[in-house]
Amino acid sequence: MKGWKSIFFTVLSAFFVWLFLRRVDFPSLLATWRALPWQTPLLFALLMAPQYALRALRWGVLLRPFKPAIPFRSLWNFSLIGFMISYLLPGRLGEVVRPVLLAEKEGIKKSQAIATIVNERLLDLLTVLVLLAGYLLVAAGAPSPLLGRLRAAALWLLPLVFSAFLLIFLANHPRVFPWTERLLRGGARLLPRRWREPAAGFLLHFIRALRLDLGAAALAAVSLLSLLHWGLIAFSYWLLLDAFAVNVAPAQVIPFLAVIFVSAAVPTPGMAGSLDLVASYALTGLYGLDGRTAAAFTLLFHFLVLAVPIALGLAALWREGLSFRVLGRLRGDDELPAMR
Repeated sequence: MKGWKSIFFTVLSAFFVWLFLRRVDFPSLLATWRALPWQTPLLFALLMAPQYALRALRWGVLLRPFKPAIPFRSLWNFSLIGFMISYLLPGRLGEVVRPVLLAEKEGIKKSQAIATIVNERLLDLLTVLVLLAGYLLVAAGAPSPLLGRLRAAALWLLPLVFSAFLLIFLANHPRVFPWTERLLRGGARLLPRRWREPAAGFLLHFIRALRLDLGAAALAAVSLLSLLHWGLIAFSYWLLLDAFAVNVAPAQVIPFLAVIFVSAAVPTPGMAGSLDLVASYALTGLYGLDGRTAAAFTLLFHFLVLAVPIALGLAALWREGLSFRVLGRLRGDDELPAMR
């Protein structure tokens, strides 16, 4: 990521944080936190480890076409390192760092490892949308204005996700792939001569790797792991909401989960500001929380969501014998031939 983009997202994050904090009543915030049962935030934090374990297991299944048996230790460590970096720096840099580092250690193509992250994100989006659509289909009563907007978003995004998978399938179809190859090689001609062939090779491997060529059993495993992962996240959200006296059924947390998922996509460092504003708005619009309680929940929630993976990521960095110097190497590695 270029320097000006980092500056832009950092300034944007600071603006969002200012918008959120200017309405926070800090004395009432502390009083709300003191009244909480301490066991619930602790359980919320403990439940994050199995969430990342499920994500690591799913990543291993997505990587099977390129290397059948990647050790769980590598999947776990590099998943956590990637999320830690994404939370500490702007631009979601960890989404590139974790597949590149894993590919270097496990001896697979970087283009293939990066493609699994794209598929991972599409599967996350699909799972959250399916959960949201299922909830909206069975939800009783008149929807709130926010739920109505979520329904419209789900109706628009679900076909878009399926279209993305269809486009990947068509681009890799034996009859279409020669056209795909011609298109990619033609686009590579716009680059300097020394980069044309490496860029074309990288993109061809990347498109091929997006196929999800897993087989029925592995696809079922990926689907189950996705549902377990997001179901466990929704359950942990419900536990924390219950501690703040938000008396809702576990399924009623799904709209809040969908809103948080969208806010986390904004590439501000640590989701600062974007998550806070959106979470506070959702808590008020979905559950009728007053501003003080919504702010107290949001700040505690945000702290826990960041603190646990950052701590686990630092431990994973140490276990892999790495340091933050590796970021300097990756960010300075502009040569396309290195991204084979």
